[in-house]
Amino acid sequence: MTFKNYLGIIASLTVIAGGLMPMLHIPIIGNWNYWDLDTVLASIVYSIAILSLIAAASNKRGLLRFCGWVLLLVLIFTFGAVYFKVSNYFSFIPFKKLAAVAGKMIQYRWIGWALIASGAILMILVSGKIKKQKMVDN
Repeated sequence: MTFKNYLGIIASLTVIAGGLMPMLHIPIIGNWNYWDLDTVLASIVYSIAILSLIAAASNKRGLLRFCGWVLLLVLIFTFGAVYFKVSNYFSFIPFKKLAAVAGKMIQYRWIGWALIASGAILMILVSGKIKKQKMVDN
């Protein structure tokens, strides 16, 4: 195995670790990780992370790059969904200002988001094009 294979494995494990880290803090309820946010999206992220782990170990760089891009897209989609969910989480409160104050109490925990994004970006960077060397006959 080459150094790039090990970097791909590290990137996959970083994505898995990022999914297990807290991503939101809701008062009284506590911290939420990816699984608490949405089980379907978490299943997709963990499945693709495992697929990228297999791709990195078996030197399938195209599949590793594809997994990195899909993980970034799913992460962006998740962030948008969480943002809109947080802004409407307390919409049952009849007073708009009180609902806005309650919505601001929910805090993002950026370490989980950053680990998933950095792992996906590392997958894309590691799986760069292989430069073919020209054979020169002497």
